[in-house]
Amino acid sequence: MGLRAYLLVQMADNLDQDAAEKALRQVEAMPEVDFADPVVGAYDLVLMVETADSVAGLADQVGKLSWVKSVETLKIANSFDRHRAGV
Repeated sequence: MGLRAYLLVQMADNLDQDAAEKALRQVEAMPEVDFADPVVGAYDLVLMVETADSVAGLADQVGKLSWVKSVETLKIANSFDRHRAGV
């Protein structure tokens, strides 16, 4: 099992419906993306990702897509890790 995280993605403001659908399909095609769901609120997409490498590197890769305005990373910690970290 690799490193898992949620990526919260804001899309560029100028995307129309077709461009937003293409953007969703683009991230869904990435092998590290388990799922991508459009959401309503401060972010436009929530991605669940798993990578053997770096979550930060994957977030940077997503952030460099032309239609991405911003990316926030929520790393998934198992309960043992949370307990040890005092969270």
